Amino acid sequence: MAYTTAELIAVFRLTIPAMADVTDAELASDIEIYRDYVSEKRFRKLFPKALAYFIAHMRTLNDMIANVVADGGNGGDPSFTAGALVREKEGDLERGFGATSSKGSGDTESEALLKRTIYGQMFLQLRAMVIVPVTIRQGGGCHGWRY
Repeated sequence: MAYTTAELIAVFRLTIPAMADVTDAELASDIEIYRDYVSEKRFRKLFPKALAYFIAHMRTLNDMIANVVADGGNGGDPSFTAGALVREKEGDLERGFGATSSKGSGDTESEALLKRTIYGQMFLQLRAMVIVPVTIRQGGGCHGWRY
């Protein structure tokens, strides 16, 4: 089923209430940009929600980058040097980060980046529900996701 931009905006509004200040025009632009990154075929009925989480993740990353740039690259957001987000609190904003991803963690670069925001983690959770990892026997383990 091909979803209209209006339907995707409505799902975004329901799924991501913390970003109520984002205009419909901005969301329409984001949908156009990021729609190709999320497979409608693979996510099926979860596609609108997966796209909403992906867009929210990208907006959050863009805000983090803007904060680092505004800070002149001094200190800035610790999530760029720390590991995945493991704790987030809204009142008085508190974030906790785990250790940086190591080679043996099984994370690809894109997975490690998605784990840096709560929205990316929700996207990964949906993806795990609908996409089965492809295992290639070369010393065992999973060597990538087929989208």
